[in-house]
Amino acid sequence: MLEILVAAFANILTRFLPFVFFKKHAKKFVFLKDDLPIALLTILTLYVIFQKSVDFYILEYRLLSIVMTIIIHIIFRKFLLSIFIGSLFYIYLIN
Repeated sequence: MLEILVAAFANILTRFLPFVFFKKHAKKFVFLKDDLPIALLTILTLYVIFQKSVDFYILEYRLLSIVMTIIIHIIFRKFLLSIFIGSLFYIYLIN
């Protein structure tokens, strides 16, 4: 029972503390809303391209998937949707 209470308290703290802590500094973090999705897409793209195993056909599939992800992101402007569709497209291509 004690473990459940400790876990519940830790869960509440992790959900509550960011709002309490960042309430004073909210204006400093507004840029994350606009800049973080494109930064994460760039990091994921570089990670996918520069993996250790470089096979021409796999690289071609990766590049096609990256183009698909970029197109979906430009059309819908939804970060998770573009990553999800790009990943599904890549899985479709390699299978």
